Amino acid sequence: MNMDSSYQIITEAACGLSQDFLKQAEFLTVPMGFTIGNQNYDQVPEKGNSDLHSIYQLLRTASSAAAVTFDTSDLIEFLRPALARGKDLLYVGVSDALGETWHNATRALANLQREFPTRRIEAINSMTLSAGQGILLQHLSKLQQKGASLLEAKEWAESNVSHIHSLAAIQNPDFLVQSFKGNFSNSQNQILQITEGQLLFKEQAETRQEMISCLFKNLQKAALLNTIQSVSIVHADCEKDAQILKQMIQKQNLTHMISISFLEPIFGCQFGPDTLGLFYEAE
Repeated sequence: MNMDSSYQIITEAACGLSQDFLKQAEFLTVPMGFTIGNQNYDQVPEKGNSDLHSIYQLLRTASSAAAVTFDTSDLIEFLRPALARGKDLLYVGVSDALGETWHNATRALANLQREFPTRRIEAINSMTLSAGQGILLQHLSKLQQKGASLLEAKEWAESNVSHIHSLAAIQNPDFLVQSFKGNFSNSQNQILQITEGQLLFKEQAETRQEMISCLFKNLQKAALLNTIQSVSIVHADCEKDAQILKQMIQKQNLTHMISISFLEPIFGCQFGPDTLGLFYEAE
């Protein structure tokens, strides 16, 4: 079957996917940003990884940092042209429990539905963020390429979103406490998990190495019960640790599909430098 081009897949810029992939998949990505001190930044740096390293260096000594989501009115203006061209919309967003992004998006989509009553506008709560959201989007791209309709793609996503698991190892709890409400430890080296979209404390590690081992053991335990389809490791300027985790996974042959990438700075502002994230799909 040919690609169903009657609908446009929309997602946020911080979705764990490369700009090349987003362009090839013809996704429409909503701009996002963040602030460090008094300086505003776009989510996508001009110089790639070299810029990301510099941003995290600034973040380590910053007096303040914050993620900046889009306003409802800005998103309406951003999406209106696609609807005016006759496209239906399938919006895939970050978990509703992780800030205002999802809520702003759904308000914008509701307003646009009233403005374009003959167009179909649907939204999927990914129940995760970053590379976890990216895993879901990769599947949706394949489905659309194979001719799946908007409703078929949405139904598949809602049936399979629970197969995507999200863990994060946090070095500095100060960023976390400022960004999220929850029962988090005030100590370093804690493991968090996203369960049904909620960010929850999972366990405490004593050292950095033990924290990496905790991530691996969680994946290893999951592999005893399910087939691990793919793994995405993200790091907030701690690539060496990401490589160590990858080698541990490869040594046990848990999966051969492992990617490593920077954690988007918009989430780095919320989780802090040296965060290590593990996202995997298990069936």
